[in-house]
Amino acid sequence: GAFVGHGVGRPASAPSRARGLSVAMRAEFGDIRPMIDASVYVTDLDPITAEVDISMIPEEMGVYAVYNDKDALQYIGLSRAISKSVANHVIAFGPAEAGRMVSKVKILEMAGESKETLKATWERWIKEHMEVGGEIPAGNLPENADGAENRWRNKGAAAVKAPLSLAGVRGIETMAEALEAVATAVKKHPVLLFMKGSPAMPQCGFSAKTVGILKELGANFESVNIMDPVANPGVRDAVKEYSKWPTIPQLFIGGELIGGADIVADMFNSGKLQEALRNAGKSDEEKEAPSAGSSGANLPKGEIKLIEDSKRPTASKLSSLLNENFDLHALRIMDDSGSHAGDAGAMEMGLSGESHFTVEIVAPEFDGLSPVARQQKVFGVLKDLMPRIHALSLVTKTPAEMVMQ
Repeated sequence: GAFVGHGVGRPASAPSRARGLSVAMRAEFGDIRPMIDASVYVTDLDPITAEVDISMIPEEMGVYAVYNDKDALQYIGLSRAISKSVANHVIAFGPAEAGRMVSKVKILEMAGESKETLKATWERWIKEHMEVGGEIPAGNLPENADGAENRWRNKGAAAVKAPLSLAGVRGIETMAEALEAVATAVKKHPVLLFMKGSPAMPQCGFSAKTVGILKELGANFESVNIMDPVANPGVRDAVKEYSKWPTIPQLFIGGELIGGADIVADMFNSGKLQEALRNAGKSDEEKEAPSAGSSGANLPKGEIKLIEDSKRPTASKLSSLLNENFDLHALRIMDDSGSHAGDAGAMEMGLSGESHFTVEIVAPEFDGLSPVARQQKVFGVLKDLMPRIHALSLVTKTPAEMVMQ
């Protein structure tokens, strides 16, 4: 896991072109150390949280080069604290892209060296890369140049807004006050995300995924950390009551609930999220009305996998409720609990098994409904069962949508 360091002070068995380059560079830079002297750290992506582990990146000052998952050089930087700089890159790209963009880091630790030496080393690495046929890395191009990727020079955590404190100076003491605070915040902020943790440090994979998508789109959004009992006491339950939506995160755009991580991802992939963000703050007359689809009630059905297993009571009840309340055209229920063993939230709820599910459901009852209305319809059916489930990832489709895919 984490980063694996290797390649420190590699022997002079590099390709002849690299050896020739070292001679040329020595004439220009003297004792300034080349990139070949750097240690190499390969990133590891957490499969559950989608977070990049940077725990083994050294904290020393020095020069570093970052490569993507195609082994293409993206950025060469110099820093007084390399671990903090790399952490900022991870934050700037967000969970949706960080694992791909920060795949490998070459690091030359230079503790105690002067600023001039750091700068000369950085310059040497840039020229080395270009002399062997490489282009200026996207992160090092001028801001307005074609192909420039300016997120490499973002300040990362410093560029991310701090979460809101709904308690403010007055504080929150009752559920009524918490509900009022939620309602006020939703109406005040065009794009607002209720999440676990902060955009700089999400505390669950679903929140991290949602933040990553918003950051990838460059969305200007505010956030509320529902896990902060001082800044937002009672907000965790209040926002669920306000929206009639049982899970976190919850994204509101223009005062309307968009949904959780699954809906946000689906809307991002279809382009509807981008449209919603553009519409944020516009009047109802200015917004485009959603198109109605055909019911598809008479279309052929797909595979319906019902569960009846006394050893899986929650999954069986889930299956039964969906079968009784929908004209199922397809159903698949997947128990993801094994991948979340020891999950703190599930343990807090007293759940040791059957705590995390993914459900894919196709039914004509979803026709003409927004993504949020579809999921609210399902959660309404499951409301008595939800206290036994910590996380439910839900995919809803109409029969027509299933046939088109």
